[in-house]
Amino acid sequence: MRKILAVFVTFLTLFAIKEGFYILNTTDKEIVNQRTILIVITLSIIIPLILLSLWLWSPRKNRPEN
Repeated sequence: MRKILAVFVTFLTLFAIKEGFYILNTTDKEIVNQRTILIVITLSIIIPLILLSLWLWSPRKNRPEN
């Protein structure tokens, strides 16, 4: 189940990164007027998604038996 969630979060993260690059490189007037706010919003979404994706893909540590 963890790997399925990791794949889903990874695809979601890649999509968010793609949209972030679109915001940085677009010449659309509405986006250019609000670019600073959109960059902050984009980073506040992308950074937690990257951290969650890395955490889900990292191997679990084995619990020692008592």
